Parts: sequence; structure tokens; C-alpha cells
Amino acid sequence: MTNVRIDENGMSKAPVYDPTVPLLHRSSVTAVEGSDPAESAGIDTPGYEEARFDVDIGGTGFTSLEVQVLFWSSRLSEWFGGGKRLFTGTGRHATTAMCRGQKVYLKVTAFTGTSFTLSADYVLS
Repeated sequence: MTNVRIDENGMSKAPVYDPTVPLLHRSSVTAVEGSDPAESAGIDTPGYEEARFDVDIGGTGFTSLEVQVLFWSSRLSEWFGGGKRLFTGTGRHATTAMCRGQKVYLKVTAFTGTSFTLSADYVLS
């Protein structure tokens, strides 16, 4: 959570970031998701500005995999699509989203290849 440091004159310094420990968000995902998840599947981020997703991708015949960050609208009770990221290789990757306290979810939206497995942790800061 962002905090403000005060110098010896009572003036604020640069913000201090106190990130959370990494937690599991998605595990062993093997298919593109055709519909949006339930609200309860999202990550609550009150008091945090950014979510970093540590994504681990494996697969065979892998060409590309696309993910999209979804944001929950509490007024409309629906998910809204945010930025997308295209991965063109297996391995460990990281991507970030400015969440600003909103509930977020990392959705698999497209895949080209034979098969894949995706797992993702998240860290809030």
C-alpha cells in the first residue's frame, strides 16, 4: 500500500511502496475462456495502485497466447475489458495493470498452437 514519508521539516517525501507477498491467482489454465468469470474470482485491491501478474506459460506447438485484464464495475455488476498482452513464447513473464483499488482478473482470451498451460501469481503495490 502506498504510504507517504515525512522529512525532518514535516514535508512529504516520495511514496513508499509496501507490496504484498505473491499469491496464486490462476492455476493450470488450459483453455481460452469464452465467458467472463464470477465476481468472486477477481482479486480485491483496495488501497493498492498496481497489480503485477507473474505468468508461467508452458505448452507444445506454442505460437502465441493473449491475456486481458478485466476490471469489475460494482455499479453495473459486470466485468470490463482492459489492456491485452500477447506472449509469443513459453516461459516466465510479468505484466502489470493499474488497478487503483478496483477488482481485477487476468483472462485468457486467445491461443494459437497445440496446447498450453498457464499459471499466474499476483503482487499488489
